[in-house]
Amino acid sequence: MMDRLSATASIAVRHAGAYADLIASDLSLSSQDLRRQLLAAAILGIGVFLAAALACALAIAAAWDTPARLWVIGGLIAGALLVAAVALLRLRRVQANSAPLLEQTAREWHKDRRLLEELLDRPQVGDA
Repeated sequence: MMDRLSATASIAVRHAGAYADLIASDLSLSSQDLRRQLLAAAILGIGVFLAAALACALAIAAAWDTPARLWVIGGLIAGALLVAAVALLRLRRVQANSAPLLEQTAREWHKDRRLLEELLDRPQVGDA
């Protein structure tokens, strides 16, 4: 029984270091991807916002002295709301398909837990 306990403790200590490395790797990959995506999204968002604002200003300026002025402004607001709705749907889809945090660590932990259970359930040679 002491041999089994000693072997289990040895395996647990060895795997604790491996888990720490795996968690660090998962977090590093996740944070790098997140930073890249946030930077790209911010640049894209600023560019799209600027282009849209200038296009709206141009449309309003062109229609200012016409009876269609309010229709143009209303159409621009409706267009902005439509873009926001599409972006919201896309964001929800991306969130639904994103990988869980620490996926590799959880998978390895599950494998090791099954292995330890099998080792502990296996009868020893000297046991009768």
